[in-house]
Amino acid sequence: MNREDTKSLVKDVIGYFSELGELTSRSMFGGYGICKNKVMFGLVSDDKFYLRANKYLESVFISYGMSQFIYNKRGVPVLMKYYHVNESLWQNEEILKRFVTYALSSAMTDMEERLIQEYLRLKDLPNLNIGIERLLRQVGVRTREDLMHLGALRTYIKLREFKRDVKLDLLFSLAGAIKGCHVAALPNSLRNELIEQLRTHDQTKYKELVNYSV
Repeated sequence: MNREDTKSLVKDVIGYFSELGELTSRSMFGGYGICKNKVMFGLVSDDKFYLRANKYLESVFISYGMSQFIYNKRGVPVLMKYYHVNESLWQNEEILKRFVTYALSSAMTDMEERLIQEYLRLKDLPNLNIGIERLLRQVGVRTREDLMHLGALRTYIKLREFKRDVKLDLLFSLAGAIKGCHVAALPNSLRNELIEQLRTHDQTKYKELVNYSV
């Protein structure tokens, strides 16, 4: 399909789903992204239309025989989170429009979450400041999501490996930041639990070092 035919398909797709409101298109992944309010939820590439999936929608789309879009990036095939709207779906208007609504809703939710993560910086969390934020970025912890995923202990260990003179108080500060409370309000039970986990980690690393030396 040439460029003009692709543009024609883009126009058809926008018209078919006009009940969603004003839809636009933009160049993306060698084709055209289908967007609402600048949020991309669909893709037209060659002669196919794809819907964007999140981790929940992927399994649903796959169960309906929707194949994943492969983008050729500088000669390297890359699997993208877009799934082909096959012929059987085009013939089932009710399910297709439901899927389009799901794809748009999930894309908008993902966009909102990204904006929140960008707006709410690490330094704005309890107990943290710009200096700690910079230090965290040095070890690959750039967002609140990164910190929540790693947890206080693993983050502290990464920081200590990077900068040996970090104090134990920072472990408690990180735990408080994750819980959303000032370090002074951190329960003693949690402090003791973190200390014990850190001690166990250090003992394990020491044994590994001794065994390696032997």
